[in-house]
Amino acid sequence: MINNNNSAKNLYDNFEKNFSELDYTFSDCPDIIRRRVAFDSGAKGCFFYVQGLCDANLMQRDVIMPILKLEKIDTNELKYISSKIPVGQLTFPVKFDALIKDILSGNVVFICDGLNCAISFALRKYEKRVIDEPKGEKNIRGNHDGFIEDLETNMAILRRKIKNPNLKFKNFTIGAASNQTVSIAYLDNVANPNLLKTLCDKISNVDYDCFIGIGYLEQLMIDHPKSIFPQYLSTERPDKAVAGLLEGRFVLMLQETSFVLILPVTFFSFIQTTDDHTVNWIGGTYLVMLRLMAIFVTLFVPSTYIAILTFHYYMIPLSLLVPIAQSRAKVPFPPVVEAFLIEFIIEMIREASIRLPTFITSSISIVGGLVIGQAAVQAGIVSDLMIITIGAAAIAGFTIPTYDMGISFRLFKYFTMITSSIFGVIGVVVPAMLLLSHLLVLDSLGEPYFQPIEPFKFRDLKDTLIRAPLKYLKKRPDIAKPLDKERGNGNG
Repeated sequence: MINNNNSAKNLYDNFEKNFSELDYTFSDCPDIIRRRVAFDSGAKGCFFYVQGLCDANLMQRDVIMPILKLEKIDTNELKYISSKIPVGQLTFPVKFDALIKDILSGNVVFICDGLNCAISFALRKYEKRVIDEPKGEKNIRGNHDGFIEDLETNMAILRRKIKNPNLKFKNFTIGAASNQTVSIAYLDNVANPNLLKTLCDKISNVDYDCFIGIGYLEQLMIDHPKSIFPQYLSTERPDKAVAGLLEGRFVLMLQETSFVLILPVTFFSFIQTTDDHTVNWIGGTYLVMLRLMAIFVTLFVPSTYIAILTFHYYMIPLSLLVPIAQSRAKVPFPPVVEAFLIEFIIEMIREASIRLPTFITSSISIVGGLVIGQAAVQAGIVSDLMIITIGAAAIAGFTIPTYDMGISFRLFKYFTMITSSIFGVIGVVVPAMLLLSHLLVLDSLGEPYFQPIEPFKFRDLKDTLIRAPLKYLKKRPDIAKPLDKERGNGNG
């Protein structure tokens, strides 16, 4: 909220008192412009606005000039003023906190003699990023637009894709210092009102000073903050958000943030992409199965290899055991140290590729992947088969569409690598059971995280482990408890 003890007071009848109050509030704020004017009758007034957040040309043409042509402005004339000033949105704040919020939001606010309220004109105009495809969520046949940092533009993107009056937006103001707007988008005839109330209560209970990214809000709202797995799906893709809305889910949008949150979601929501539904159902099923196999490779292949080399080498055929022994003959480290050394190098390359400028990212990848890896093998620091194993697991991790889930899998992979080096195969099986048990107890907005496996819902398997033809996907998933369970007219 506004840090001013007098902000909740009503405006005075006296212009000079109102001006002094606002001038004091905005002291040391050179970007807050105060433009004082005088009427022919001798009455005084002042326009307040933030330089760079409003359209100065429209303000001069459509606000200042028409107001100065008026003979007088008093309380009785307010009901006629909207017909005399060609501005689409006019409000009349009577409290200082509402007035200050309007100014900081980019409105032009006018106070003058004879008024115990202000006149707020919506003339916002500021620089914003063009709508282009998100760089972190590529697709082949899907749309190539993305959300940007402007909340009103993001709402317009959703409205353009869903031309339906049932698309609703519920706004809240959060952030003790930032006073940011967060908006819940949902389809009124599909979304479950009980889940909507739960979500509204969570947002209302959030207490923080500023939300630099929507990840801040996500961390304060999730039901299991100690879990390494994301419980809401973050995306910059409007088509993903629209798909979620049509299934009865909610889309959470934060002012000045290009990412949105989709909730509630299941574990399988994080391994699905837009392309799964834009290609033939056979190809879509293949892509889903490929990602599931890649998850298995990422989580368990390095730890299984470490366990076999450390404790169960007798399980390896002799024809393969000999070249493995030869490749490890010069390596001075145990398999787990060797594996973590390669993982550390891969993680450094991955992080450098993300943080460095685009034009040198490919060079870093080539140097890190080829030169360092080959030199490490020749120097006898690591074995070539270990590089193949860890490299395959790293590549498999890149197939996971969601960045947050990828981090979770990598963290769990390190845990299984440690346990397998201590307990052998048991150190692989037991963590796998713990992982499954953990996923079974998680929930997203109060809904089971591992649906449709537990609780088992056979109908929803058609869009989870496989991707059935669209003509068989007439029912909406049950995760969001939608009011209208039928897609289309319900005749299919």
